[in-house]
Amino acid sequence: MKKVLVIGAGAWGTAIANLIAKNGHRVFLNVNNIKIADEIKQKNQNEKFLPGVILDKKIIAISSYEKDVDLVFVVTPSINSAEVFHKISSAKFKKNCGFVICSKGVEPKSLLLLSDAFEKITGNKNYAVFSGPNFAHEVANEAPSITTIATKNKKLAQSVIDVLNNDYFQAGYFNDPRTAEICGVVKNIIAIGCGIVDELGLGINAKAALVMKGISEIRLLCKKLRACDDVATAAGFGDIFLTCSSGKSRNNSLGRLIAQGKPAEKNKTYEGILAAKAVSAMSQKLKLRLDLCEEINEILTHKFPQKEIRKKIVKAILK
Repeated sequence: MKKVLVIGAGAWGTAIANLIAKNGHRVFLNVNNIKIADEIKQKNQNEKFLPGVILDKKIIAISSYEKDVDLVFVVTPSINSAEVFHKISSAKFKKNCGFVICSKGVEPKSLLLLSDAFEKITGNKNYAVFSGPNFAHEVANEAPSITTIATKNKKLAQSVIDVLNNDYFQAGYFNDPRTAEICGVVKNIIAIGCGIVDELGLGINAKAALVMKGISEIRLLCKKLRACDDVATAAGFGDIFLTCSSGKSRNNSLGRLIAQGKPAEKNKTYEGILAAKAVSAMSQKLKLRLDLCEEINEILTHKFPQKEIRKKIVKAILK
């Protein structure tokens, strides 16, 4: 039995904690909200983020970081990543503790991929990236699911895979965390574009063309950042397909709202907004043309009329 700390008690953090606890491991779930912590302790539920799901009783809700653990899963929004990494750096975890980055995005100030920001802030290279086509509620309800554990450290990868895998959830190894992260960042931008295409009724042909354009931009960014450009993984095409094809995706639904001329819903984290801004800034810094990402960032930062949005999204697809 492993001892595991999960930092972040949103939908995905709670689902990961529940998955690992069901697999027989001792799980500490770091919860900042007192009401949610009490609900987990008293009712084995997190109704705000995982409504209708009964959590495994082995989950221990705590307000601090349990340091005597084998693995730490970081499941917080990318906008808070630097703050969390600094806390991890100042905490005294076990020498051989492994860290798993489960968030998808970039560190907003430095524009670094989260794994690069983690290594820079903590000085720790013992990390993996957890990324794949995983809706939290489906994993919590034991729907068949796959994911990718990306790291240069095969031993760490196997340790992470061992605590995750069971008869409905399978994690596979991939050796380039940067590629997994780049896919995880850009797919949220692509998903916003797909939501716009769906709402404007541009058709499946246009949606397929947009996804292909997005994949080509992922590969360009991978090459520029000296990462493998293989996207035939759960973290690559698997996650792109999930996010772009389903209305359950926050970023896909955001695209629909934008095409309707409506604002983003309050109190919801849309990683695609920050991702579009960051990737556009990154493309300028790297002197790289990423037409789709840049056009979607333009749409997100300006209140264009529907006719102009249509013109810009078509231009980005066909350019």
